[in-house]
Amino acid sequence: LRAAFDIPPGTPINLNVLPTPPPGERPAATLETLVQLAIYGSPRGKLTLQEIYAAIEDRFEYFKTTDQKWKGSIRHMLSLKSVFVSTERPPTAPGRGNYWQLDPSVTIKYKRPRKR
Repeated sequence: LRAAFDIPPGTPINLNVLPTPPPGERPAATLETLVQLAIYGSPRGKLTLQEIYAAIEDRFEYFKTTDQKWKGSIRHMLSLKSVFVSTERPPTAPGRGNYWQLDPSVTIKYKRPRKR
């Protein structure tokens, strides 16, 4: 991620590496980039869908005030892109849904193979 997003050495890799957009404006980064940085920057290296939403909303005010269509886009992207891997939540863990983490074997410039 550091090389793909030109993050200098020594700088933590998380949502804070992205510039803050003017009030009311969407960040310049794609949703895919936001999700990757949110997951990578989390203490456990994995987040639930709700935790991904919360991380993005906490960092960028725009997503708190706009309609909720971006959440559907994230759900779709998580299942579509091979860099995102779903892992089972332990039965003892509170909440619902699986964890999402990054697959380190997949490069950032990836394309999911076609299934025929």
